[in-house]
Amino acid sequence: MQNGNYTTYSSPSHDDRRRRRKRQARRRLLVLVVVLVVAVVAVAAVVVVRGRGGEGDAAAGAGSGDKAVAEGSPTPKPTPTTPPPEVWVASKTDPVRVWVGGDSMGGELGFSLDPLLQETKVLKPITFYKESSGICRYDFFNWQQQIETVVKTAKPQAAVIMMGTNDTQSVSQDNGEWIPYGDMDWKKAYEKRVGAIIDTFLDGGVRRVYWVGMPIMGEDWRNSRMKLINKVFQKQAEKRPGAEYVDIWDMFTTSDGSFDASLRLGDQVHFTVEGQELLAGKVLKAIKADWLPPGSETPSESPSASPSASTL
Repeated sequence: MQNGNYTTYSSPSHDDRRRRRKRQARRRLLVLVVVLVVAVVAVAAVVVVRGRGGEGDAAAGAGSGDKAVAEGSPTPKPTPTTPPPEVWVASKTDPVRVWVGGDSMGGELGFSLDPLLQETKVLKPITFYKESSGICRYDFFNWQQQIETVVKTAKPQAAVIMMGTNDTQSVSQDNGEWIPYGDMDWKKAYEKRVGAIIDTFLDGGVRRVYWVGMPIMGEDWRNSRMKLINKVFQKQAEKRPGAEYVDIWDMFTTSDGSFDASLRLGDQVHFTVEGQELLAGKVLKAIKADWLPPGSETPSESPSASPSASTL
């Protein structure tokens, strides 16, 4: 009789022996199945590993015009190989036309930067701004078309652009539809427009594009949005040799990183005269680094085949 794990009996019967043989056969079959499953899993793992290695080898041997790896695979950050457009040391015989523009904040920058550029005698300013405009609302003012006109008519060799104050809203499209702010499609559309503006400048003969970021704002709700569009400006500039992002955020904060009201008007957006001058000085420094490097502030003539100052 059965009692836990033990069985008591006097002598096995024929039926008992047959049942034991069946149990043993089932155990052997189970062991065989387990062994087969383990073997199949091991073989599959080897095939997957070898397959991945083969893909890597194939990618490594591909030509420069082919994709290095399949889409979605991790890739090292590409190193830009295209050098920025060549610049020269600005001089009276070979001056540099500098276009400065944007929204109302870009206009304030132009007001203070214009006389500083004129003082150099070799950097010739051209200023333009449009109040309440921005990159989101081309239905109100189309900056892409404006930049296309600028490169054809003013023919600047350097461009300074500052806008974004009014870009905390939906993006208008040519088909009359809108992309709501906050959607992933909004960021893609905004990036595309910023990139297109920079490309239009560079393709139109502009040697350097200085994209000035937005400053901290007095209203806290604005600042996360200002930081977002600043990241877009920086990313698009870094992708294009000849474009530079000018970060001004910390210039308008207090020692603890808060909004500095002493440099802004009552609306907590626009600059005081002191704030404008501070901003213009920062941008002028960036321009001079390329076109009037140290020791060449008052050149008599422009050396031929001068190396790009940005690479010095």
